[in-house]
Amino acid sequence: MNTVYFDDIAEESLDRAEKLLAGIPGGVQRAVSNALSRAAQHGLTVGMRIASGEYAIGQNELKSRTKQINRVVRDDNGGCEIIFGYRGAVIPLIRFDTRIGSDGRIYARVLRSNARELIGNAFIARVGNQHTGVFVRKGAGSRPIRQLYGPSAAAAFYAHEETVDKMDEEIRATYERRIEHEVTRILNGWGSK
Repeated sequence: MNTVYFDDIAEESLDRAEKLLAGIPGGVQRAVSNALSRAAQHGLTVGMRIASGEYAIGQNELKSRTKQINRVVRDDNGGCEIIFGYRGAVIPLIRFDTRIGSDGRIYARVLRSNARELIGNAFIARVGNQHTGVFVRKGAGSRPIRQLYGPSAAAAFYAHEETVDKMDEEIRATYERRIEHEVTRILNGWGSK
């Protein structure tokens, strides 16, 4: 999870929104919330594009397993802190580049830069009526077994600082554009119920 502190530019746009929407109950909160939500969604798209270029999994699969979190916290001194981030559970290995070879054994890769590797003692099974996965036996017997996983989507794009920096940059730029749009939308009554 990232914590983003508003710099002077973002602070100016927030002050401007507060002045323009002063007479509208909840207007500032709606504008900031909507702008932040759109900015975080765009940041997620950028992160997914970068992560799917590095990991052997599609953007849609990554996106479907990721939840975005965003909150605006105001302190007593009038400062503003935006907390945003993404979270999600680890992704089953079968969702990555996993194949059954002609010899009946399981080959998989998580990173695109790697070749598929043999996973010794692995098998693909359907557990109950829930899901299909790649499993390995923990001991010599047939039980217990454990499922194999790759990283979560959030871990995939938080793993590299340049990805996080690019996402932060895109989120800030999108927020600046969207806050102006949201203020205009609220002032004109567009989308009101």
